[in-house]
Order: sequence, then structure tokens, then C-alpha cells
Amino acid sequence: MERGSGVLLHISSLEGGCIGGLGKAAYDFADRLREAGFGYWQILPLNPTSLYSGNSPYSSESLFAGNTYFLDWSEFVRAGWLDESDLYRRETEFTDYSLADGYSKKLLAKAFANADGQTVGKARAWAEDKPNLRVYALYAAIKDVFRSAWYEWPAEYRDFHGSGTAEFSEKHRKEIDAYIFGQYFFFRQFEKLKNYANSIGIKIIGDFPVYASFDSADVWANTPLFEVSGGKVVLGAGVPPDYFSATGQLWGNPVYNVAEHKKSGYSWMLDRFRTAADLCDVLRVDHFRGYESFWAVPYGETTAAHGSWRAGFGKELFDLLKKDRGAEIIAEDLGVITDGVRRLRDELGFPGMNVLQFAFGEDNSGYLPENNAKNSVTYIGTHDNDTLVGWLKKAGQAEKERILRHVGSDDYKAFFPYLFSSESDVVIISMQDMLGLDSRYRMNVPSKPDGNWVYKMRKGQFDDGLVKTFAGLNRDFGR
Repeated sequence: MERGSGVLLHISSLEGGCIGGLGKAAYDFADRLREAGFGYWQILPLNPTSLYSGNSPYSSESLFAGNTYFLDWSEFVRAGWLDESDLYRRETEFTDYSLADGYSKKLLAKAFANADGQTVGKARAWAEDKPNLRVYALYAAIKDVFRSAWYEWPAEYRDFHGSGTAEFSEKHRKEIDAYIFGQYFFFRQFEKLKNYANSIGIKIIGDFPVYASFDSADVWANTPLFEVSGGKVVLGAGVPPDYFSATGQLWGNPVYNVAEHKKSGYSWMLDRFRTAADLCDVLRVDHFRGYESFWAVPYGETTAAHGSWRAGFGKELFDLLKKDRGAEIIAEDLGVITDGVRRLRDELGFPGMNVLQFAFGEDNSGYLPENNAKNSVTYIGTHDNDTLVGWLKKAGQAEKERILRHVGSDDYKAFFPYLFSSESDVVIISMQDMLGLDSRYRMNVPSKPDGNWVYKMRKGQFDDGLVKTFAGLNRDFGR
């Protein structure tokens, strides 16, 4: 990756309304990044989120679809399909997903109903070479009828290749087209934003989740590619017991049937990467260690303690990806990482990650900026960490002593030049840390099911003073 710096802020966190989106606020944010000397804008996964899975962008009904909560509705007003009075003006302090869900569904239904046949036809033609996106549209339309997970549908619909599914496709073409219509505009609008960001020197860093959700179009239509059978997860994903948890972490996603993926030449995985690479310049590959080997837990286990290691996709998949010449890749290699994972990362030449909040423990000196590898990306904290201010308030005495020794101060602003001094080619700071926000504004608390993913900027927070501060840092440290 080119030397530089960036800001971590998801689309949902942009200012305005009840949720961020792809309208004017996104372009204004890109402009602010440029003015402050940043070269990267990092976001979280863009896939649809669900009110029933805590609104996590890492738990989606499709790894191929985009989140239509983010649509810029003003485009539909200009087309004459919505009225200006339809646009909701209420500002919320935090992202309100329930409000966004009802609002977006109502507006999308009206826009589709009012759209001309030519546009609907364009959307349908656009999706012709996107089979996994068409699968999502079919899955979502069926789910609207049965209001339950696919493995609870009537038998004739549980099998993607069954007669019921084919009949539904014929009878409910309009409902399926409505979902295609929304996806067409999502991808078109995001591509426009990306092209604008690129034109002013900003690259988009996206996020690539490792696993599909069990209740997803991905698993429903491709059950042989996953360790599932009879409507159950045979082998579930997670991580084994470690010093963070005596029983490990059991995530609930089905793990991959790697042998079946290999038989198909990894076509499904390659399509995933291509779809993501079309949206982003760089991809942060989540849980990279799972591509070397992954922890698989048998059905019925209530913890992750009794799993076993299975061989992952390995270098073969990534060698095929390199032939595609898609987005650059960052390997999320945090946690307990083996020599095998490091070897795979280094053979592929991918930059790994460092987290400054982890640097002040007894055994994590490699995360200190002066010890960072050049080919790496360094963060103060990721979306899973507390904010810098929140973390500093909770730091223990030993950590505080190390902070004072290395940073020179425990004031949060002292961490900015320390981060920018890193040996890493790229450094990333979250918007919350730039603003000095406390724990109430952290993005995610892992293993906490509710109340996450709700941070939202307020208007005017990325002000001239902040721009001046970070423009100076980028200049002084050659970023």
C-alpha cells in the first residue's frame, strides 16, 4: 500500500437523518479527508443488516448485496419517483436502525412503483451477470412471505433447486425485481462515490467478512459449500479457548466445506472477492488466520472448547485472486497467530495489522509504532476496541506507566503524533478518537448482542480546527 493515513468511519455513521448514507454528507466527508491530508477512508462491510441480528454488518442475509438503508433518496426525487416531502428530516443522536428500516422500505417501494419500465429493465439487465445478487433478491422476496429463516420455510422452498422456488420466481417476478431495483441503485451510487473519492486522491478501504450467516441467501443457495445438513449447522465457526476466554468463542456461522470449494475452482469465493473489489480499492480481510486454518465446533456444543482445527483455503485461493488483479488486501492478523498464519501472510506479501491499544501490555511490544513492520497498517483501535479516551480511563497502572514511558503523556491528543510516527506504511485513526469521544461512542463491544453499530457524527464536528491539526500531522510525518 502507498504510504499515507486514513480515517475509519462507516457509512452508517455519517451525519444527518437517522442513519448515514451515500448523499451529500458522504461527499462532504471525502472533501474533508482530502483537506486534512488523508489518503484513505476505511469503512465496515456494506452488506444488508438485520434488526434481528443486532444490526451487525458482519451478520448479513447476503455477502453480495448492498445495504439499501444507505441510498441517496434525493436521486429518486430528481427522477420524479418520490416527492421532496417524502424525505425524512429527523435527526437522531445515534443511528436508529428501526427507523431506517421502515423508512427505506417505504421509500424504495414507492420509488419502484413510480419508476419507468425502462429503468426497471436496465436494473434487471444489470443483474443478469450477477447470479449471487439475483439469488439474494429471490431469497429476500420469499422471506417477505414466510417471515422466518430459510431452514424453517416449507419443504418445497428450503431447497433452492426445488420446484417451489422455481414457481415462486415465475409468480413473483415483480417482488424480485423490486429488490434488484434497490441493489442497482445502491451499487451505482456507491460506485459514483468511490470514483469521486478516487478523483480527489482518496482510496476506499472496505471490509471483507470471513463467514456467511447461516440464515442467508449465500448458504440457502450453496449448501454443499458449507458444513450444514438437514437445516442445521454441522460444524460451527469460532475460536478456541485462550487467555481472553476459557471456553473460546462460538459464533454460530457454518464453516466452509473447503473440498467442495476446491472442486468448483473456488468460483463462489472468487465472485465474492470480485464483488467487494469492485466497490473498494483495498480490502481488510477479516479473521485472516481462518484462511490458513479455522476452528470448527460440532453441532450441539454450547461453547467452543471442543472444536478442532481444519485446513483453510490457503495460498491457492489468493494466487487465483492475484490473477484477477483486484483490490489490494490487508490481512487482519490480530489475536493468537501461529507461524503458519504469518508464513501465509508473508508469502502473499499482504500487510498485517497493529493496534496501538494493545501495545502497552507485557508481550505486545511489536505493536509499538517504533517496532511496526513497514508493510503493515497501524490503528489506535479498530471498530471492536473502546475509544481511545474510554480505553485510557480504564487502563491499569502498569499500562499507564508504559504509556507515559513511550508516548510521554496520557492525554489522548498525544497519541496522534505517536501514531503518525509509526514505521507502518499506513496509519488509520477512527473519527471517534479524532474527536476525543468516550466509551458511549464506541462502535462495537464484541459478544454484546445489542446496542452496537450506532455511533453517528454530528454536523460540523469535522471542523476547520480538526482539519488543520491533521493536515499538519500528515505534512510533518510525510503521509
